[in-house]
Amino acid sequence: MADRRAEILDTALHVIAEHGMRGLTHRAVDASAGLPQGSTSYYFRTRDALVTGCLHRLLELDAADIPAAPPPRDLGTMVELVARLCVGMVSTGEFRTMARYELSLHAARSPTLRSQLVEAGSTLRRLGAAQLGALGVRHPVPATEEIMAMIDGLVFTALIRGPREHAALLEWFRGPLHRLLSTHLELPNTEAAR
Repeated sequence: MADRRAEILDTALHVIAEHGMRGLTHRAVDASAGLPQGSTSYYFRTRDALVTGCLHRLLELDAADIPAAPPPRDLGTMVELVARLCVGMVSTGEFRTMARYELSLHAARSPTLRSQLVEAGSTLRRLGAAQLGALGVRHPVPATEEIMAMIDGLVFTALIRGPREHAALLEWFRGPLHRLLSTHLELPNTEAAR
């Protein structure tokens, strides 16, 4: 993605996170990015094009967060990897998470945007299912759906009322992730009962 387009979309995600979907305008993105008026509309002619660009940028950023290394081969390593990704979603990546929730709510009212969001999410789910399959999960596709739904709930709750300190956030995510992954691996989850 061209640097200017990426810069505009990253700024647009910050605008969405800070002001919600109503605050997303070409002019607001230009002002927030410190660009000349009309810069955003040059790259994204319509608001729909800008919103679609934001969805694709989120997918690009999310995919970059998934390690390129081989998937973890044991439960503890997988739990730690996912827990750290979740902590990032509510700390350094909080603006992306807030923008994702705003875009998701907007997509619930727009069939076209909803299908784009589902398609984008399917790419991440395929990556997750491949990692779970390599870990030994017998039914990785439904397990991925369940884990991602739980992550969404935990992340949302953490944003509103969860802990803010790094170590406490890790614990916030480790226990539930361990219990759920243990269930799919049919392993005892005694470690999770902390």
